Amino acid sequence: MERVSASGYWTLTLPVPKGEHRYSYLVEDGRQIADPTVVAKEQDDFGGENSIIEVTEAKAAV
Repeated sequence: MERVSASGYWTLTLPVPKGEHRYSYLVEDGRQIADPTVVAKEQDDFGGENSIIEVTEAKAAV
């Protein structure tokens, strides 16, 4: 991961196949959080929250 200036954000690029994907972040203190930049979310089976994204086309990793 790479830090995005002093904004507090980090970036990471991964190859991801087309389709709907659910994810969350595991932060330093062990908490699991949804992506604050993604609007679509759902409750998971453990009392937490996942972000949902739709990948419409696969892109080659650079």
